Amino acid sequence: MPPNALPADEAADIHLSRAGSAARADDGPMHRRTRDPRPVTTPWPAGTLLGRLQPAARGVLLAQCRLQRFKAGEQLIRQGGSDRHALILMSGQVKVALVDSSGIEVVLAIRHRGDIVGELAALTGEPRTASVIAIGQVTAGIVRWTALAELISTDGEAARELFRTQAHRLEWANQRRVDFAARPARLKIARVLADLAAAVDSGASRPVRVELKQRELASLVGVSLNTVERALAWLKKQGHVQPGRGAVTVLDGAALRALSEADGSNP
Repeated sequence: MPPNALPADEAADIHLSRAGSAARADDGPMHRRTRDPRPVTTPWPAGTLLGRLQPAARGVLLAQCRLQRFKAGEQLIRQGGSDRHALILMSGQVKVALVDSSGIEVVLAIRHRGDIVGELAALTGEPRTASVIAIGQVTAGIVRWTALAELISTDGEAARELFRTQAHRLEWANQRRVDFAARPARLKIARVLADLAAAVDSGASRPVRVELKQRELASLVGVSLNTVERALAWLKKQGHVQPGRGAVTVLDGAALRALSEADGSNP
């Protein structure tokens, strides 16, 4: 078994709840977990919280999850909400987005299988500062804030990895600010696509489909839709990407990464 796969004994303690709207994770007892005859054996992506945790700590966290399915476009977390739970992404992708005072949606980040979302508001009790929206079908494990707080206070490794997750996200946001000020648009877009492809599949040498609409990519990078369209056309001509309906396929993540780190001077 790969080193960061979900072992059968961990997977067996979790089941998929029936489809429907997510219940408040901090209200009432946790749903009883039942046996799942189809344990997950695919490795968790290395850069995610579940990918970095050791099996014992990962098992403790997963044992607290009540799994829920979400449809494409459904909100896992609502901006301004006062609910107090975090979610562990078991499959699929989500976008983290906020709507500003003028009603414009701004995409802040994309999260993937193995990531945790909503943990800050869960622990602080502050209103949600952004929404988390499913990109395609998503399965997520709902964790009550009390369970998350107890895990952090009793498991030093889990606490360190959660803090490390926050540090990496801050570094990524800072890099976006640097790119916005100092790099040509097409290299900004190349870097973001390379990052997203690596998060989906760290192998980076084979085609990876990034589920993201062009307008969402534009919002994430901080450029116009026309700029994204021109940049993708150029990257396609270079043989690095294949734009599609609602997604961009990264054909060679390593080559795209190298390109994104080039010292370009033309916008």
